[in-house]
Amino acid sequence: MKTEDLALFNKVIEYQSLSAASRALSIPVSKISRNISQLEQFLGTRLVDRTTRSLTLTEAGVDFLERSSRILGEVEALQLSVGQLQVEPQGEIIIAAPLDFINLTCRRALGQFHQRFPELKLKFISYQSMQNPMDIQADLVLYVSHESPPDSSMVGRKLLTLRRYFVASPDFIAKHPELTHPEQLADYPCLLSPKGGLGGNIWLWSDGEQIHKLEVEGPLESEMNELCISAAVDGLGVAWVPPVMCREYLKSGRLQLLFDGQYSTDISTWGLYSCRQYLPHRVRLALDFFQHECAQMEQNQL
Repeated sequence: MKTEDLALFNKVIEYQSLSAASRALSIPVSKISRNISQLEQFLGTRLVDRTTRSLTLTEAGVDFLERSSRILGEVEALQLSVGQLQVEPQGEIIIAAPLDFINLTCRRALGQFHQRFPELKLKFISYQSMQNPMDIQADLVLYVSHESPPDSSMVGRKLLTLRRYFVASPDFIAKHPELTHPEQLADYPCLLSPKGGLGGNIWLWSDGEQIHKLEVEGPLESEMNELCISAAVDGLGVAWVPPVMCREYLKSGRLQLLFDGQYSTDISTWGLYSCRQYLPHRVRLALDFFQHECAQMEQNQL
């Protein structure tokens, strides 16, 4: 059984009769009929009930049509994808990502990307972290969350996992020496930043075995971690952020890790794309590139 046999069977069903398929494909009716008979003999079951005017799929025929259509689609996608490898990648790639991720990862890597792929154009769309990634029209969605992506028609791969710590200014810590455990944060000003379906006022902490939720309040809520970090430097409260975002402040001593760096939790980034179609070569290049950049960041996060 060859892919040509599958393609001919699909075309015959599309035209609903042997004679119509024969006229459209310029193939003798006898050859089409023989092809279907050989398929049925090979599979050991009847695929269609034939009459002089029409064809009716059997139950096995319905299943065979569905599976063969999927196989033909994969073969076509493979041929197109391999063909794209032979030419310089070009075109536009629409990437949706939270603004924090764009600033942290994409901005510093753009020069390298365009040096490697000068004919590719990147179009970034920032989206709110509380949005459902399924609702975003993009070639690639960079989804940031403490949990796995929601069940959807999208597939992808994990690109990055960072640890999220509690940080505050030395002055704030000096004024509150009694603050020794995350559970106490409900009584202190916190700088809120929602991420991946988790509201800004819901924070997480880990005791090494379990993840615990904590409801907090504070004078500021922003989609941008950078704004929360600046407010923490000014002594307005506690921020819950990956240290890679405030490394210079930590090095200079303008921010410090609370609780000696204990109770941190993971926050991950996934590259998501639609599984309803093959992944275009240019999008795969972007996904591979950002995965490499994320791997370097993950190794140097503290």
